[in-house]
Amino acid sequence: MLLGVVSDTHDNIFSTERIVRELLDHGVNAIIHLGDIVSPFTVKMMKNLVGDVKVIAVKGNNDGDVYLLTTLFRNYGWFFSQEPLIYEIDGRRLFLLHGMSDASFTVEVARALAKSLRVDAVLYGHTHQPHQENVNGVVLFNPGEGCGYLTGKVSYGVVDTASMETKIYYL
Repeated sequence: MLLGVVSDTHDNIFSTERIVRELLDHGVNAIIHLGDIVSPFTVKMMKNLVGDVKVIAVKGNNDGDVYLLTTLFRNYGWFFSQEPLIYEIDGRRLFLLHGMSDASFTVEVARALAKSLRVDAVLYGHTHQPHQENVNGVVLFNPGEGCGYLTGKVSYGVVDTASMETKIYYL
C-alpha cells in the first residue's frame, strides 16, 4: 500500500492542491496529514479532489477550528485526532504526531519514540524540514513543509507499507 504523507500546509490552498493531485498520480491508497492544516476550507478542497481516498490527520499547533475540522473528517469518513497516536494500516503500526516546541526538540522526541515504541514508523511534522532516518529498524520520517512558507520549498512524501521505503518529492 502506498501512503501519501504531508504536513504543515498552513492553508496554502495552491500547494496543497498540487500535492494532493501528485499524490493521486502516484496512486496512493491513503493520505496522512501530520498537522497544521489550519482551516476547514482546506479540508473541503481536499475532499473535492481525493474521492474515496481516506485522509488520516493529527492536530498541529496552528490548527484553528478543531471542532469543525473533526466534524468534517468524521462526515467524510476520514480520521482526525487531536493527540498523537498509533495508527494501524496495512499491517503496519505508525506513530503519528505533529511536534512541539522547537524543531530540534521535536526531532529529539520523534527519535526517542522510534527507539522506545513497538512501531514500524514514526511520522512527524512541525519542523518544516524533510527528514528520513532508520532508528533501530524503525522509519523516522518527516515530509517537510507543504506550504513552502519557511524554506521556500514545498515537499511531501510517500511511504510504501510493503517495504517501508520512503521518498520525498518536491514541487
